Amino acid sequence: MQATVASTQPLTSDLAAFLAYLHRATMGGWFQTVSELDLSLTQLKALQVLGKREEPSVKQLGESLGLSLPAASRAVDGLLGRGLVERRECATDRRIRLVRLSSDGRDALERVMQARLEDLDAFVAGLPAEDRDRLAAALAPIVERAAAR
Repeated sequence: MQATVASTQPLTSDLAAFLAYLHRATMGGWFQTVSELDLSLTQLKALQVLGKREEPSVKQLGESLGLSLPAASRAVDGLLGRGLVERRECATDRRIRLVRLSSDGRDALERVMQARLEDLDAFVAGLPAEDRDRLAAALAPIVERAAAR
C-alpha cells in the first residue's frame, strides 16, 4: 500500500492544484447566482438533495446533510418562506413532515446548475484546442466509468 501512495502522490498533488485552479477560474457566475438567490450553503445543499430525492422527511433531509433535526428544520423553514420548497404532513404518521422542491425551487436549482455549466464552458473555451483535446481524452474513460455506476 505504501508504494501505491508514494507513486500516486505527484498525481494527487497535480489534481489538487488543478481543482483549485479550476475552482478559482470558474466560480464567478455560480457565486453571483447563489448570491442573487440569497441562499446559504446549507440551503443550497438542501435544494441539491431535494433535487435528487423524491420527498424525504425533514429528519431524513437533515441526516443527508449531516444536520440535527432543529438545524434541518430551520433550513427548510427558510426555503419554505421563500417558496422554494413545499412541506406536508405524512399521510401515515402526522408527526412526520415531508419536504420537496417547489416549482420555484426547481427553477432556482436549475439556475445554479446552469451558472456552473456556463462558468465551465467559458473555462474550456479559453483553453487552446490541443489542451481541450488532451483534457477530453483524459476525462473520457473516467466519465465512462462514472456513467456505468
